[in-house]
Amino acid sequence: MTPTYTVAPLTGAASSPRAPTGVVDPTPSLTITPIIHPRDGVPDPRSRTFWSAVANVLYIRRQQGTDLFGSTPDLSEKLAQGNDLIACGRRGPTGCDTDTLAGLALWDAADRAAQGDRPSAPVAHHIIGWLPTNARRELWQDLTLDFLDRGIVANGMVAEWAIHSLADDDGRWIKRPHLHVIVNHRFWRAGTRLGQPNIAWLGTPRHRQRLIEDWETVMGALPL
Repeated sequence: MTPTYTVAPLTGAASSPRAPTGVVDPTPSLTITPIIHPRDGVPDPRSRTFWSAVANVLYIRRQQGTDLFGSTPDLSEKLAQGNDLIACGRRGPTGCDTDTLAGLALWDAADRAAQGDRPSAPVAHHIIGWLPTNARRELWQDLTLDFLDRGIVANGMVAEWAIHSLADDDGRWIKRPHLHVIVNHRFWRAGTRLGQPNIAWLGTPRHRQRLIEDWETVMGALPL
């Protein structure tokens, strides 16, 4: 597995802010959404965050850039109200961060492959998981990597991940802690199947349910 990189250190208070009394963490705790290119171009420029693998990765990293459809949304105004990016990185099998695949290259290659090979099939999946508000903040990344190794990397997929959270000066949640993961749906290693969809990578309800169960297993073993 590749090492992860952290853009904001998980340091500070020993515990995270607590949710107000009576507030229950959101359910379902994990959602999996396919990323599929629009057939006739992006219908609304404000929705460009969602239509390509590159745009989704840039969004969870809180960055702005360019994908197949043009410039992705500028997030500077949003970030000026509070930077909610806690940490981010890539997790995947050996070789997923070589020079030809590093940064956005892996995701750009997937987007370009999807233009010509079954464009109606997903190019990737966007996963959102709600992290426990009653867990110590330094555990969020450990939980993330445990989940990714168990349900994604072990099955040959590559995950671009980011943890988002923001609290006010009084420790009240502005944005509850949650995890974003962009997972490839197309073969990424060089070979005859490069760029083709892989149905075993979250392509069926059974595969998606298994990943949800992996998430629940990791969250169920949480040390508070």
